[in-house]
Amino acid sequence: MARKYGITGNCLNTASATLPLANVLGTTAVRTMIYDITMGSDATPADNSASYKIQRCTTAGTWAGAGGAAITPQALDPGDPAAVTTANQGVCSVGPTLTASSFLLQWAQNMRATFRWVAAPGSELKIPATSANGLALMSLVVAGSPVNMNFCFLVEE
Repeated sequence: MARKYGITGNCLNTASATLPLANVLGTTAVRTMIYDITMGSDATPADNSASYKIQRCTTAGTWAGAGGAAITPQALDPGDPAAVTTANQGVCSVGPTLTASSFLLQWAQNMRATFRWVAAPGSELKIPATSANGLALMSLVVAGSPVNMNFCFLVEE
């Protein structure tokens, strides 16, 4: 049976075509799959909007600076071992290597709303079993002030 993990984070949402808000990376040991994404904002409500995309990446990037940090995936079943999948969030000082035109999912969101995407069975966003390959959460357009955003990826490995 597959093991499932939650990856949650919180960071300042600023638009960038090269620096993601977060990423999820697989390893040679497993094919990680994202099957659920939830996003929202805990900032004071305003009519600010953003366009988000999930894009493939082939390196981790350097996650440093204000808010940049590794995220430890948490087992949804406390009997499962530690995840081999890794994740990062916040501010990249050096962005990962993004695969051109490889957007797997895109949505627009107003900060007053919560967004949730759940994969149909067999339609998960899959990461190859290759070291440092993964998926990056990109915020390509932000209309209005940057806002604090919260995200949760549910992954299976």
